[in-house]
Amino acid sequence: MPRRLVLAILLIALPAAARGPRLPKPKRGFQMHTTLYVLPPASDEEWCEYRRLPNRHEMEAQGFELRMPAGAHHFVLWAYNGNVTDDAQFPKGPVESVACTGLGPHDTFIPANLFGMQTPNGRVRFPDGIAVRLKAHQQVWLNPHMKNFSTTDDLRARVVFNLTPAKKGTVRHHAETFVVGNISGIDVPAGGAQTLVSEWSSPADLNVIQLSSHQHRRGTYVSASLEQPDGSFVQVFENHDWEHPRELWTHEEAPWKDQDPPIIRLARGQRMRFTCKWQNTETRRVTFGAETTDEMCFVTGYFYRDDETSPPISGAGCFTVKEGLMCPLARTLSSTTE
Repeated sequence: MPRRLVLAILLIALPAAARGPRLPKPKRGFQMHTTLYVLPPASDEEWCEYRRLPNRHEMEAQGFELRMPAGAHHFVLWAYNGNVTDDAQFPKGPVESVACTGLGPHDTFIPANLFGMQTPNGRVRFPDGIAVRLKAHQQVWLNPHMKNFSTTDDLRARVVFNLTPAKKGTVRHHAETFVVGNISGIDVPAGGAQTLVSEWSSPADLNVIQLSSHQHRRGTYVSASLEQPDGSFVQVFENHDWEHPRELWTHEEAPWKDQDPPIIRLARGQRMRFTCKWQNTETRRVTFGAETTDEMCFVTGYFYRDDETSPPISGAGCFTVKEGLMCPLARTLSSTTE
């Protein structure tokens, strides 16, 4: 019998307090949690678990609250994008996977990111009038990524989260996620540093309501700048903390919070330039990869469309997805190493 299965069986008898973080259930909405998962000492693992959301009717989710154990790198709630509805055809229990890609039967699409977070005790509440649309009993993947920093003890990992609805009749726009990055340009020399500048053009008109970033532990900096009508670029986002990256919400920060509506308007064809920096203290070069010992360079966020009935968005540097934008193939403008 596999070691992880034996450990999971033994852990069933543990008291609830020993099984992972706690989170009070919401008065409105619902709570879910992952199956208890055991990471061996010094391991770095990402896994996915197929589930159905418990809501019986379509839900406009305005709040997301999360609890993860120490060692958590991220958690993503993905929407399954295939067409199979028979739950018996999906994996039972946790399965090791990167971003849950291709796990579902006849799944030719990259999953749609519904909610994601890198903060172990995080909370998101969308501005009034904006929410994420969830289908009734939507098919989803629960996707934790964790590092066990102990070299002697197992990490017993469980993630719990709440989803809360907006007040009925108040939602005017439905938020979708975007991920923009450069996976091919990352090449940090052993014992050195790299600065990577990339460029991406928006394939549609986007109303951006939030910006953040994603790197791994060698990451020291991410910034994003937007093209102006005269061809110049103005910085709109900056972050120095790879582990708990800053979140810019346009309804909370100047100069956008006093606008009507408080958004960053990104027009079709408008360019975004983003810079990622890394410092590598190891004796090996580091390139793109899913583990925290690899690296990433992403600008992430939420947006809503002018016309929600329009077809799924795709374009140069993007994969085809049913919801949101997944664009990890932005072109390299410059790369400097030290």
